[in-house]
Amino acid sequence: MFPKLRNNSSKMKSLNQKEKHNATKLIAAATCTKLGDVLVDPKTVLTWLLAQLGTSGAVISWLVPIRESGSMLPQLFISGWVKRVKLRKHVFVLGALAQAIAVAAMGFVALFAPPTIAGLTMLVAVAFLSVARAFCSISSKDVVGRTIPKGARGRVGGLSASISGVISTIAASSLIWVKDDTAVQVLAWVVLGASVLWILGSAFYLSVDETASNPSENDFSSDMLKRLGLVQNDALFRRFIIARMLLLGSALGSPLFVILAGGKVLSLGAFVIASGIAKATSSVIWGNMADRSSHLTMSAGGIIVAITAALGLALELSSARILDHPLSWPMVFLIFNIGYAGIRVGRKTWVIDAAEGDQRTDYVSASNTVIAVAIIVVGAVGSLLQASSPLLLLGTYSGLCFLGAWVALSLRID
Repeated sequence: MFPKLRNNSSKMKSLNQKEKHNATKLIAAATCTKLGDVLVDPKTVLTWLLAQLGTSGAVISWLVPIRESGSMLPQLFISGWVKRVKLRKHVFVLGALAQAIAVAAMGFVALFAPPTIAGLTMLVAVAFLSVARAFCSISSKDVVGRTIPKGARGRVGGLSASISGVISTIAASSLIWVKDDTAVQVLAWVVLGASVLWILGSAFYLSVDETASNPSENDFSSDMLKRLGLVQNDALFRRFIIARMLLLGSALGSPLFVILAGGKVLSLGAFVIASGIAKATSSVIWGNMADRSSHLTMSAGGIIVAITAALGLALELSSARILDHPLSWPMVFLIFNIGYAGIRVGRKTWVIDAAEGDQRTDYVSASNTVIAVAIIVVGAVGSLLQASSPLLLLGTYSGLCFLGAWVALSLRID
């Protein structure tokens, strides 16, 4: 199905001393924030935590759409301001510190607030965290593009994901020994403590040696219209957005496995471990693959996600006895997240490599804003389908990811 991946080793770049310093700091910062993301993941930890607190399923179903869309929707409006900042690492630091505040609030309400208030306040905190992530997302790609040469960016992203995966796997293993009657309190304290990770990440980011740029003086409104015009006028960029839209099931489908597995803390620990193992074992491989061919990396990840979702659907419909084992759904989840890691590393590398300078900022903000709107629409439709049957939604995501993988094959860049 896939064309042979060329061994284009000439595109793989070695780093000089300054670039190695920057890579080390970027990997350390990303490891902290990615580990924090695992510990407050709406797809697993927050979904399980609110369910055990007794929060309404209608509230829980919006965790992932708010988390995903909230970090992208504002980017169209803030990118003009970001382009006026000489050192983009300062934007990242502010965003990371704001995320630390949001995460601390999540842990606090989980510990002390009643279920309904905890659920609603958690949604507000997730929204605040997501907006802060928007600043980090748009600025981090500029910083990586400025400080790491093309041909090494995928490895930097993949290595940080793998390191955070190893650490989160070790941390999640401790959940297996937590008793069900104390699990909510323990997990709430973990979420509260995770806020420190974003503070550490911001400290590492401050030490990155970034060359200051000449700030853009574009008018905000005209600049915004120009970015939106890219979707209409740039055919390759438009196909990239279409592929991302079709592959949204890779990001939104994970909570379905948690729901199908039930509410034991053993299952939650297994899911978090599975997520960590997926990142630890595959992200470096995906990163090296993305440095050679980012579009094939997206496509391969999409195929894995689609096949895994279809497999989970078939197993559930057949009432296979293997599903009686408490680790069955976490194993399916692990494979699903290996594919998701490929999509994520591939698309991030693609958008960094496909443009230079402020055009990269335009690509990131325009694509993320369109995808954020798509997530809200898909989330609303998905909540209706999930109310009917989680399996119906899982099958829909599988089909869309197959189409997304096919579209991604046409995204080759020179």
